Amino acid sequence: MAGRSPQLVQSQRPLRQPRAELSPFPCERGRIQPVNLQVWSARLERCRPAFLGLLACLLAAPALAAGLVGDDYFHRMILLHRGELAPFLRPVTDLFTFVKQGDGAEVMRGLGYLPWWSDPALHISLFRPLAALTHMLDYTLWPDNFALQHLHSLGWSFAGVVLVACLYRTVPGMSMAAAGLAGLLFAVEDAHALPSAWLANRNALLCLVSGAATLILHIRWRLTGRRHWLVLALSAFTAGLLCGEATIGALGYLVAWHLTMEQDRPRFRSLAAVSYYVGVVCLWRLLYGTLGYGTSGSLLYVDPGQTPFLFLQVLAERWPILIAGQWLQLPIDVWIILSRDKQVIFSLASAVLAAAMFLLFRPALKLPVARFWAIGMGLCLVPVCAAFPMERLLILGGIGAFGLLALLVESYLVSLSASAPWRRRAAIALLVVHVPIAAMFLTAGTTGLPAFGEFFLLAARESPTGPDITQQTFIYVNGNDFPVFYGRVVRIVNRAQAPRRVAQLASMFDGNRVYRQDLSTLVVTPDNGFFAAPLDRLLVSDNRFRQGTRIDRPDYQAEVLSINQDGRPAVVSFRFHRPLEQTSLRWLCWKDGRLQEFPLPNVGDSILLPRIKLEF
Repeated sequence: MAGRSPQLVQSQRPLRQPRAELSPFPCERGRIQPVNLQVWSARLERCRPAFLGLLACLLAAPALAAGLVGDDYFHRMILLHRGELAPFLRPVTDLFTFVKQGDGAEVMRGLGYLPWWSDPALHISLFRPLAALTHMLDYTLWPDNFALQHLHSLGWSFAGVVLVACLYRTVPGMSMAAAGLAGLLFAVEDAHALPSAWLANRNALLCLVSGAATLILHIRWRLTGRRHWLVLALSAFTAGLLCGEATIGALGYLVAWHLTMEQDRPRFRSLAAVSYYVGVVCLWRLLYGTLGYGTSGSLLYVDPGQTPFLFLQVLAERWPILIAGQWLQLPIDVWIILSRDKQVIFSLASAVLAAAMFLLFRPALKLPVARFWAIGMGLCLVPVCAAFPMERLLILGGIGAFGLLALLVESYLVSLSASAPWRRRAAIALLVVHVPIAAMFLTAGTTGLPAFGEFFLLAARESPTGPDITQQTFIYVNGNDFPVFYGRVVRIVNRAQAPRRVAQLASMFDGNRVYRQDLSTLVVTPDNGFFAAPLDRLLVSDNRFRQGTRIDRPDYQAEVLSINQDGRPAVVSFRFHRPLEQTSLRWLCWKDGRLQEFPLPNVGDSILLPRIKLEF
């Protein structure tokens, strides 16, 4: 292969030369008009990569005032070496280890960070040492200046957009105008809001940078035949894997390239070039497992390497949702708060919408370069289905989506190719959705991130204070993993007085009847059984409970008195090691939209805690 480059197919159909008097606007006098190619091209060719990078940073500039959100406090606790978990978590190797097997997990259970229903085999540990090093740099240079930390993240966002814009200009078959439009679409994509504004999600930007660099370098290798480009591409890909698991998505684009853009070569021989990257992934995965990284015991995060059959199930459900979210700006982040039945309906509706998008793009897919973007987008979304659907997972999928959309616009609105009027109108609608509306959502998303972060701070701000709480266990009769966990972590990070331990009995997202059986025992009966809400399933697996199952914690013993048909506990008793009125126990509950003291019922009486619907 060295010394000769494969001959690529001609993937750009000749465009009809438009007349000078044609309008530069797609709609005029109520009907669709062809676009003046010269005007359109001149405007879009001005979309230089650096300009697009600056535009993306400008739209995401409200992130500079976002401060810390959610996992940022967990990272800060590790990086500042504070709290009881400090001896078990090291910044470089454990910054993204949220539940570490062994002594660390036992300490978390003892402190109440893990609810009683968490799987004993629960393990959430991600290997991202290069991403961790960027946070360590922040805490070396400006540990208390969060604006500069966010500026650091925006720098990676700038680099990612610039590289993607350069990628569009590198791929054969993309005119300069189409490449400029695709770069503009990617720069204003609102799915970038969370990675740009949430410090803990900076790893997604690093994956974007390394993934785009890998594709550019690989394409240069295939065009020139010079092996040093392959060495650089493999180096960028390896670095990306050490930044985050999402980098595997770049492998989808590499496969798509060899399936579509080298049609003059034998298919198997062309695809063999991908084996270099597959080998890197295999070595990375071997190291990943050997060092003890991975996920298990969670219904929301699925490790394909440990549970491949379960991953195939969630792939069938989540992939259509990501596709529909990519194209139609569906609010896929709400998936986590939907009931199980509504999640299934959401997935089926998304599959129908994905099929409709295929029909829309079908004529454009005659172009090899269009098939490259489409197949690459579809394949790159497969690995991220290991996590529950979120817009921030679309950061690599947008590369192929917007390359394809730019070709669609060029084909239907510029070249006057034969197509149904509805396809042209759909192309205009997608432009509106993905340029002005997406830009508005990008700014709104970065601006509203602190409001989203309030959910994590509820317990820290509203739970009791005072010197006596250091000897107390806060018992949240109803709650959620996130505010309960971060209620204590935030106070430790801020060097404020924190409770000795925390404990959560039931969920705030369901109604709960709390019956006092005796002086030291409460019996809790949720309306729909325990952890019925998907948002409560982060730390629980599908292992079925049994009647009589007992779970010991420092302050109490939980016993499953009955179970539902699906194996979830229906009624659970909590027998405390001391009378409930002891001052070492501080009783709290969410009611009427706020956290308040829980009035213990008399023996033989019960209290009904209604379901809480949080509003951000």
